[in-house]
Amino acid sequence: MVQAKILVLDSDTGPYEPLKSGLAEHGYEIHTTMTATEALSLAGAHPYQAALVALSLAQDGDLLLGLQAECPGLPLIIVSCPEVRPMPPPVVKLADNTVGKPFTLDTLRLMLDRTLELALLRSRLRRERQDWGEALAPLATNGANDDESAPIGASLDEVLVHKLRTIVPNMEVLGRGSLYRAVLSHVEKLLLSVVMAECRGNQVKSAEILGINRNTLRKKLREFGITSPRRND
Repeated sequence: MVQAKILVLDSDTGPYEPLKSGLAEHGYEIHTTMTATEALSLAGAHPYQAALVALSLAQDGDLLLGLQAECPGLPLIIVSCPEVRPMPPPVVKLADNTVGKPFTLDTLRLMLDRTLELALLRSRLRRERQDWGEALAPLATNGANDDESAPIGASLDEVLVHKLRTIVPNMEVLGRGSLYRAVLSHVEKLLLSVVMAECRGNQVKSAEILGINRNTLRKKLREFGITSPRRND
């Protein structure tokens, strides 16, 4: 059963051909092309879950932007090789992951697994942000005038204090005694999700940024049901 369609853009598609059947066994359908024009056409015609793009064809980043314009949110994996110079800044900024040639079936499969898990985590995070914003919008605006917004350039503390002051007077909407569950625990979950996504699933780095030990982070991830993407170390 096909679980994900993957677009491959590389001037040398030979290394991918013998891996197609093996990747298919893991639910990956691979579409290969050697031209940017065809890649853009394919991206507009198929709901790809990720794209592998040779670094030699993505030097200025415009092609990557074009692919994401045709297929919004498309995760991008840059395929590098020893003879190609280091990635330029525009490509580094747009790339979700990198994989180097030559690669094995397992290497490519694990990279695809990891990239799609990260994409899923980010998608869940976006939904959480949207749901959270919609849930608090009536509370944040109830009884507040348009000129009562936090000032431009306000610090994080000032923004949080302003928002909480608009929420607390309307606690009866949430239900007495449920403010912590409705606000603080959700904020904690969003914080953990953001840090894990930005650190690409690296628990050691995430724990360091958060200022907690790794065991505590693992406990929190389990508690909130946050998926920790597998790393390809």
